[in-house]
Amino acid sequence: MKFPNASFWELSKVSTDLNALSYAKNVFEILNQGESVEMNPDSAVAIELQGHKQVFAFKTSGTTGNPKSCIHSWTGLENAYQRLHKFLSISESYNSISCLPIHHIGGWMQLVRSWFSGGNVLFFHYKDFANAQNKNLINRRYVSLVPTQLYELLKIKTAVSNLRTCAGIFIGGAACSNYLLDKAHEENLPIYNCYGMTETAGMVSVLSPAEFYKGIRGVGRAMPDVYMKLNAHGQICLQCESIGVIKNEKFDFSCGWLTTTDIGEVKNGYWKVLHRSDRIINTGGEKVIPELVEEKILEISEIKDCKVFGVEDEKWGYKLVAQITPATANLSLLDNFLKSKLRSYEIPKEFIRVNEIQNGSRNWKNET
Repeated sequence: MKFPNASFWELSKVSTDLNALSYAKNVFEILNQGESVEMNPDSAVAIELQGHKQVFAFKTSGTTGNPKSCIHSWTGLENAYQRLHKFLSISESYNSISCLPIHHIGGWMQLVRSWFSGGNVLFFHYKDFANAQNKNLINRRYVSLVPTQLYELLKIKTAVSNLRTCAGIFIGGAACSNYLLDKAHEENLPIYNCYGMTETAGMVSVLSPAEFYKGIRGVGRAMPDVYMKLNAHGQICLQCESIGVIKNEKFDFSCGWLTTTDIGEVKNGYWKVLHRSDRIINTGGEKVIPELVEEKILEISEIKDCKVFGVEDEKWGYKLVAQITPATANLSLLDNFLKSKLRSYEIPKEFIRVNEIQNGSRNWKNET
C-alpha cells in the first residue's frame, strides 16, 4: 500500500491552510505505523478497529440515517477516484485545491484524487480565492465548494475571476438554489453540480459544465461504475465500488443496493434530489418538506442561507421555524414573498435572524 511521500508534500508547501496540511501529514504518519485513523475535527487519532487495518473512519452527515462513523479503505477511496477519472476523461494529472474541512470526505478526496493521478494538492481557506496574488496557484486546478462558499465568493470580483480559471468547480454538500446556479452561469464558471455522500466516498452523479450551460439543472447522470435507481418510496438507491462500512451498524441494503433517505427523481438519465424523507415536518396535520420551503426562501437574493425545522408547539404539534442569515434580512419582504409562493401552512410561523447558521440548507454536509 503506497501512501503520499516527501516529494508529494513538497508540492503542497505553498498551501495557505497549513493546519489542514499538517492534519493530512499526520494521518499518513499514523497509517504508516500500520494503524487505522479516526478523522476527528481537531486532530486525526490512531484507533483500533476489529477486522480492519490502515483504514479511515469518517463521521457521516446522516444521508442513510442518523450520523455515524463510516470506514473507508485506501483501495475504496482509489475506486472513488477512478470513477471521476473516467468521467472527466483526462490524460493529465488531477491538480486540486482542498478548502473543505479536511476531516470530511469532501475535503479529504481532493488529496486522494491528486495522489492517485500523479498530481498535487494545495490546502486553502476558501476566501483565498479572493486574493489576486493566488491566480497562478489556482489556474487549471479542480476545487470542491459547498453552496455557502460559492455564494460568498460570487460577491467578490477577484474571486470570480480566479474561479473562472479553474479546471472545474464541483458543487455539492447541499442543495444549490437556482439563483446561485444562474449567477454562476452568468459568470461563466466551470460548474459541476454533484450528488454524493460520505458512505460512497464522495460524488456518484455529476452534471457537466456543458450540460449546465444548456440549462439542464439537477445533479446529472450516474458516474461510470455507479448504478442508481428509485425504490417504491422514491428513495435513491445506489451501487458502486466505494461504499464504506458503517461502524457497529448495518447499512440499509436490499439485494446489494444502498438505500439513502434522499427522495429523488430521474428523467432521461438525469437525476434530481428533491428532499430528505427524514426531514418531513407534520404541522397542524399538514406535512411540510423543509427543503422546498428553504428553496423558496433562497430565491431572495439577499438571503445567504437558511434552515427550516420544527419546534414542538401546543397548537400545531410542531411549529415551522426558519433561521435565516444575514441578521439584517428584511422580514417584511420575505413574508410577502413567501405568501405569493407557498401555501399558508408551509410559511414558517417564526423567523430567527442570525449571523451564521450551523448545518444550514447550503452547507449541511460536505461530500463532493
